[in-house]
Amino acid sequence: MAGIKEYLQVLSPDQVEQIHLNALRVLEEVGVWLPNRRVLEIFADSGAAVDFPGQTVRIPADLVQASIAKFPPCFTWHARNPANTIVMDGTRSYFSFPDSTVRIIDLEGNRRPGTAADGEDICRLCDALPNMAIASTGVNPPDMPNMVLEAWLTRTMYTHTSKPIYGTCRNAEVSNMTLRMAEVVAGCCPHLPPGQLPLAIITNPVSPLYNEPGQLEGMMVYLERGLPVSISPEVQAGATGPATLAGTMVQQTAEFLAHATLAQLVSPGVSVIYGTVSSVFDMKKMMLPYGAPEADLLGIATVQMARYYGIPARTTGGSSDANALGMEAGIDSLMSTLLGMLAGSSFVLHGAGEMENTMTVSYEKLLVDEEVISMARRIVDGIEVTPETLAFDVIRKVGPRGDFFGEKHTLHHFRREQFMPGLIVRDKYETWEAAGSKRAEERARDRAKEILATHQPDPLPDEVVRELDAIYTSVLRSEGVA
Repeated sequence: MAGIKEYLQVLSPDQVEQIHLNALRVLEEVGVWLPNRRVLEIFADSGAAVDFPGQTVRIPADLVQASIAKFPPCFTWHARNPANTIVMDGTRSYFSFPDSTVRIIDLEGNRRPGTAADGEDICRLCDALPNMAIASTGVNPPDMPNMVLEAWLTRTMYTHTSKPIYGTCRNAEVSNMTLRMAEVVAGCCPHLPPGQLPLAIITNPVSPLYNEPGQLEGMMVYLERGLPVSISPEVQAGATGPATLAGTMVQQTAEFLAHATLAQLVSPGVSVIYGTVSSVFDMKKMMLPYGAPEADLLGIATVQMARYYGIPARTTGGSSDANALGMEAGIDSLMSTLLGMLAGSSFVLHGAGEMENTMTVSYEKLLVDEEVISMARRIVDGIEVTPETLAFDVIRKVGPRGDFFGEKHTLHHFRREQFMPGLIVRDKYETWEAAGSKRAEERARDRAKEILATHQPDPLPDEVVRELDAIYTSVLRSEGVA
């Protein structure tokens, strides 16, 4: 398909420049709090103004600009199955599985705490869905200690899907454990370039203008290995950042640039993604709404800033503040999904299935969101205009009062031109009623059950599974769980 001709934008080029310059000013005049001795020393050795007792860094603009110049424009996110490897170059939007919820609405309609079995099922389900490109388990079982949880997450993703996965920067111990598992899996992936791992990293700076010791030490471990890193601030406009969206973008960009500069100082030329999880803080409900239109505006602006820096962008999508399936959940998912894709977001985290302010995942909503992404992708694919698609010859052949059903041109093009629904029903009312009058969520539930009953991911070699199990078991023992 031809693709859209212009990306959706909410900022003029001059406004993008103003945000960048003010972010540089924040870094140089205000600084960031980075409570890690080694991080402080790296910045000091590079010419930043470091207050060691106060653990703050003021970063000169020329150091930031020199780091920006080292950003690679794209990178390859390797999967253990090369057919699922993706290229982050800004030309396509890739959606993640649902991520880090604590509850699930299961296939019997029960709302309950998520379990390890649920995480395995979500991985298998999303492994079968073409629009779900980046792995997660969907739920973080609430009864697991942190280290056990991180080991379970990584092991489950590697064993229950062959799509690309990511690690988190909780602390150095978690990072080293994740790297050990990634290296084990890399051993059965002959397609990987030398030194590459089937892994990328996500880190979330804390607003306003700081990070936590554990996140910093975990990030350093990954950077020393040269892994791509998505840096995604979560500014709550009016609470942990300015109430104005422009001010939020300035602070968010400063937080991103501080960590992206650190990344280049540790590993020059390492790939970075400018991400956002920012939204407004709802002063009535005292919460951060992911379905707010302002979150979408900040997402579009973030994509523009990432394009200004010549790198991929990460936004959120497919997450709703709704407490039940219905119109509100559909509105939230459609808005964030379509707008993010029209803006050109490369990586959409919380990509599908989430409700209740990212606290709950629904199997039914996951399948509905998969359909929404397919529809949005058809819009983003645009209208192809060529001599063949302009169709003058077939129009002349059919002429007035004819029809195009039997034409070779129709047979050749209609499947490619038309979105073919999977869950959406276009039957007449009587036909729909005779078939059981099933609503979209009921059809989604049936489809999820069918996939889980039949789909298995590409298996890992037995010896690799045993090595992953051994690492997981060692974590259980060290945490006193086994």
